[in-house]
Amino acid sequence: MKKIIFHGTNNQLNVMVATNEFMATLTGTEEEKLIHLANKDLPTGTKYEIIDSNEMPNDDTFFDAWEYVAGASEKTSADLSEEDLAKYNMSENK
Repeated sequence: MKKIIFHGTNNQLNVMVATNEFMATLTGTEEEKLIHLANKDLPTGTKYEIIDSNEMPNDDTFFDAWEYVAGASEKTSADLSEEDLAKYNMSENK
């Protein structure tokens, strides 16, 4: 399973994991679904990457010491379409 990582407030590393139920409501590849999730749940313009779970540290003891350095696959969250905003009962992206 893949995850979305991004810098949140105070430059803190955040990890977003999609639920199986939400992923099942979308069409496309796993990556396309995660891009949609990032566009839905991250503020517009947030830099993020989609990574494989095995790229995350196994030992949570030092999770706060793990640093995220942007790679070539870094993406930027975008606005949802008017149709998607209506589907999620949202007036605008965060």
